[in-house]
Amino acid sequence: MTAVGATVLSETWFPPSQRATATVIYIISAAAGGALVFIVGPAVVPEPIVLCDNITWSMNSNCSEQNKRYINSYEVHEGLKVLNVTECSISVLLFISVILHFPNKPPQPPSVTANTQRLGLVEGFKTALRQWRFWHLALCCAIPASVFSAWITTTEVVLHPFGISQKEAGWMSFSGAIGGTLFGMVLSRLSDVFYRKMKIIMMVMFSIATVSFLLFILILIKVLSNEHWSFYFTYIAACVVTLGTQPLYYEIACENLFPVSEAVISGLLGFLNIVSNTLFLLVTIIPNIGTMWLNWAVFVTSLLSVVVLYLFKEEYRRMDIDLPVSQSEDSKL
Repeated sequence: MTAVGATVLSETWFPPSQRATATVIYIISAAAGGALVFIVGPAVVPEPIVLCDNITWSMNSNCSEQNKRYINSYEVHEGLKVLNVTECSISVLLFISVILHFPNKPPQPPSVTANTQRLGLVEGFKTALRQWRFWHLALCCAIPASVFSAWITTTEVVLHPFGISQKEAGWMSFSGAIGGTLFGMVLSRLSDVFYRKMKIIMMVMFSIATVSFLLFILILIKVLSNEHWSFYFTYIAACVVTLGTQPLYYEIACENLFPVSEAVISGLLGFLNIVSNTLFLLVTIIPNIGTMWLNWAVFVTSLLSVVVLYLFKEEYRRMDIDLPVSQSEDSKL
């Protein structure tokens, strides 16, 4: 839900030539913080040590749940407690500081639409939900984004059957998240510089991500040779491109659904993201379903995103008011 305030903040405080950049930086800053979890988590919480018939269990060997015995459960529990309390304390302190210090808006609006009245909360919800454009964007935004976020947070489980340790999986996800943060800043500037090209940029990036996911899966199932560098490269490339591009969905949704409030649009997309994420994770508790389907799911939804986005006819309603076509064309010369 951290993305809900991104489009509101960028619209309120930044001119059209900086809006996409502000939105992406807001969202990927949360991803950068989340990336630290992949490193801090394994450092604070020890990896469970399992005995199988009084012998240390290897992830490559078979052992029934009845014969498994965890010998460091207390240390794992205490580590989780320290990690959760620390994260909660930092969040509370930041929340209080924003309430006490951050102003609601700048002295002068940065654009025409920043000072334009939006639809009310109830009317905005009704207007958005009645438009096919919203559901079109939700289909290529909420579902792929939620599946990817669930997939990357369960990396240890997904890669465990292939001999990847918790620490190694954490470093892989950390690298992908940090790379996505930096890459997102580059894409956001491209979106601001090349007006009305956001859809093309997103399609190209998600096509690259889809190919990377496919290559990663083919390496896992040994269709392609399991070179160490290719295994890491395809995983990290898919994470970098996906994380760097996803925030632009919120920006293009706000452009196409104006004058519905940015808070309403982002809130609805965030809610659908959470619902899809929950449903996706619920599937994982089905007995004997395995983990390989998680990799295929993230590939299929990424491909779905490209196809649905291709069929979407975008509009730039805010940009048309703030920067008419003739003006935006002149600004590039």
